[in-house]
Amino acid sequence: MVTSQKLAMANDIVKTTKSEVAMALKKAAPALGIDGTTYHILDILIGLTAAEDWSQDRRPLVAISNEKLAEYVSRSSRTVVRSLRRLVEAGVLAYKDSPTGRRYIYRAGEDRQIERGYGLDFSPARQRLNELKQIGAEFAARLAQEKEAKRTVSRLSRAMADLFRLAAYEELEVSEITRAFNELMDQPMGISARAEALSMLHELLVARFETEENDHEKGTAESAEEADFFEKKSKMSCTQDNNVTPYNNTTSQNSCLKSKQRHASSDAYINNHKSGYTEFEKAPDQDLKSETCAISQPSGKGASLGWSEHAAPHENDQFSPLLSEISLGLLNSATYETQGALGLDLSSWSSLIDSSDDMRLLIGLSQKGWFDAVSRVGEYTASAVLITTVEKALRDPDSIARPAGYFRACIDRAVDGKLALHRTLFGLAASRGTTVTEN
Repeated sequence: MVTSQKLAMANDIVKTTKSEVAMALKKAAPALGIDGTTYHILDILIGLTAAEDWSQDRRPLVAISNEKLAEYVSRSSRTVVRSLRRLVEAGVLAYKDSPTGRRYIYRAGEDRQIERGYGLDFSPARQRLNELKQIGAEFAARLAQEKEAKRTVSRLSRAMADLFRLAAYEELEVSEITRAFNELMDQPMGISARAEALSMLHELLVARFETEENDHEKGTAESAEEADFFEKKSKMSCTQDNNVTPYNNTTSQNSCLKSKQRHASSDAYINNHKSGYTEFEKAPDQDLKSETCAISQPSGKGASLGWSEHAAPHENDQFSPLLSEISLGLLNSATYETQGALGLDLSSWSSLIDSSDDMRLLIGLSQKGWFDAVSRVGEYTASAVLITTVEKALRDPDSIARPAGYFRACIDRAVDGKLALHRTLFGLAASRGTTVTEN
């Protein structure tokens, strides 16, 4: 408060305008802790000042009582007093009350200069104009950095979940990285620090795959040299020996074939990962074992589709029966409350998977719980169960006390083969009174 009074009595007055100071104050307000009712009062006070009073030869005063301000913001007078004190302590205002405590302004002359005035003085904000601009710019930069960090955490956590599943498929030892990842996601920390730590873990995990890939290429080269040797040897054989099976006890032809098949998906995935995409960002028609899988279109038009955006994806033989009974049209008809609450457009299975983070946060499910569900039943099944849980929780919050626990229980039933998800979805669609369309 003393600092604000000193700024109000400064002689080297900064040349500025009302609009310039108002813009700087609004941008710096969150960083100064000015929000809610205090921000509302600040906006009213700036609006009540005269534009000509912000010139260098005048003082930007505003005379309004606490009771009038309380009427404007629909708060008590004590709340207004606390808000004004916060503005003074933030270096925005300075008190200039009369000896009796009244606030008034007397103007004289054609230019209506303030002859005598008492009230709330905006001179401290005018003197701190450059500082306020810098505070606002730094706050905006910090918000942008945190936003980018959130995107990085979301992107890398998905990418690492994909790589962990691929490592399990390839029988690659990444248990230490998995344990570090789980501990990192459970540990409370700043979003920027979490993004930096995830980036380091992601680089370490990718390097582990690249090492495995190099070892595989080296082994393939050695096998190719041996194959060339025996091919040349067979060409040197006599004519009557052409039908004799070549003796090869070094490298089995079947083992070479199996090795190539086993590493095909790993090579494709690592190459795709280097190009900047992850399995979560690819279309549902791409799998670890095959690039396309044609299925017939249910409408009977004779067209043949890959894993199209409207076809139910069978990502796992174990849960194919569960997904085969659920269509995108059924999900669309049964989850209208969730789509309205999140602004979700269920035009494809990929859009359903992309909205999993929003739905997870809506029911209070942790990232670890979501990754565990995906590792057990796959992305598409877990997403279908998740949107069904969210829909039931939105329609009748009292029926599900703990939506996250309900989701985990559904995943357990899906693993045991006891989850009749299609019946629940048909019931939700029927309660709305709509006709289910099979896309």
